[in-house]
Amino acid sequence: MSAAASRRIPVYGVIAAGGVSMLGNAVAAVALPWFVLDLTGSAAWTGVAGAVGMTPLILGAFFGGAVIDRLGSRRVAVVGDLVSAACVGAIPLLQALGLLTLAPLLILIAVGALLDGPAVTAQESRYPELARLAGLRLERVTALDELIDNGAMIAGPILAGLSIATVGPAPALAITAGCSLLAAILNLIFLPRHRPSRRAADGARPNDVLTGVRFLFGDPLLRTLLILGMGVVAIFGALDAVVMPVFIRESGRDIAELGWFLAAAGGGAAAGALGFASVGHRIGKRFVLLACLAAEAVAMFLLAGQPGGATLLTAGALAGIGAGPLGPLVNTVLLRRTPSAIRGRVLGASTAVALTATPLAVLLAGGVIELLGTRSLLLGGASLFAALTMLAATLPSLRQLDREPDPDRPDRRDPPIPAADAPETVPSLSKIPRRPS
Repeated sequence: MSAAASRRIPVYGVIAAGGVSMLGNAVAAVALPWFVLDLTGSAAWTGVAGAVGMTPLILGAFFGGAVIDRLGSRRVAVVGDLVSAACVGAIPLLQALGLLTLAPLLILIAVGALLDGPAVTAQESRYPELARLAGLRLERVTALDELIDNGAMIAGPILAGLSIATVGPAPALAITAGCSLLAAILNLIFLPRHRPSRRAADGARPNDVLTGVRFLFGDPLLRTLLILGMGVVAIFGALDAVVMPVFIRESGRDIAELGWFLAAAGGGAAAGALGFASVGHRIGKRFVLLACLAAEAVAMFLLAGQPGGATLLTAGALAGIGAGPLGPLVNTVLLRRTPSAIRGRVLGASTAVALTATPLAVLLAGGVIELLGTRSLLLGGASLFAALTMLAATLPSLRQLDREPDPDRPDRRDPPIPAADAPETVPSLSKIPRRPS
């Protein structure tokens, strides 16, 4: 094996860990709402279960960033995956013992979600160093991460649909538990170990959880992307957790159709992420952002028409194509503009803030469906995406997306990655790099 190939093993291993974890989450995304619907027969309770999973995720992401900066990314990632495996694995066990009711189910969902956000953030916080070690552009690393995740989103729903049809939703969650356990092992092997920095950036205390929020809202571009992200994530959260399961059930469709819809969305997202990885650095990022938001609006309008099978898959694929480049685009900008000393807190704060509106959106979605039906809610979501597209087109701060410098210029090379156990250097906030750090 060549030296260049061996340097890329860690980044590929960490990305694989994220993909395995996402595969488990994709299975749970189908199995958990379906189980709650079977248990209660209520869209409102399905919304409550979705909100119960979202709220600890927000808290964990917000406070977990400081934990990552203090304890290290490797430790947080491994522990988070192990806790998730234990909580999800307890669901089929309690089901087999006849002890699984709504209350313990909601508790397990909440506890498992609490460390899910920090585990993902811990992995992503090391991408700049891993990309530099591998000799890869940061856009390619974030896009490859998105591509693998969306590949999992293709396989996960199909696997979930087959498993639910065969053994039921609760036993199908054993797949999620196994995936979380495997992700913990991969992170333990491939995620580099490092000594967390005790130095502060511009006087910020290492355990100051508000440092990430202040940094995000102090940067006009990141602040704008964050506000747009809140709207996008809230709409997607309601769509995945409540709207589509209820839509499939009310229209008399088979659970497999929900799996195929989510698989089509995952395939479209994989194609979008692959396109961004290939030519994203040559196309204006602002244009990519506007095109993605517009694609989501069209996809929601198609869904609002209560389509047949072919159009349902088309809408899913279009929604995925629009969503695919968004994650790597925002992550690339965020990672480039964030000093390594506070990267965990900034990534954790960005996840937490972006998810803030999602629990409310999920709760409202369940209530609105029972009052007005899924079609009205889908039309509302399409209108919101159209409004976000028009808003993004008029915001001057988003023009900075096309002013990001080329990190591959010969005069802008990054320093070598530090040794595994060496403390990370801490750039001043007054010298924030506009390239992979």
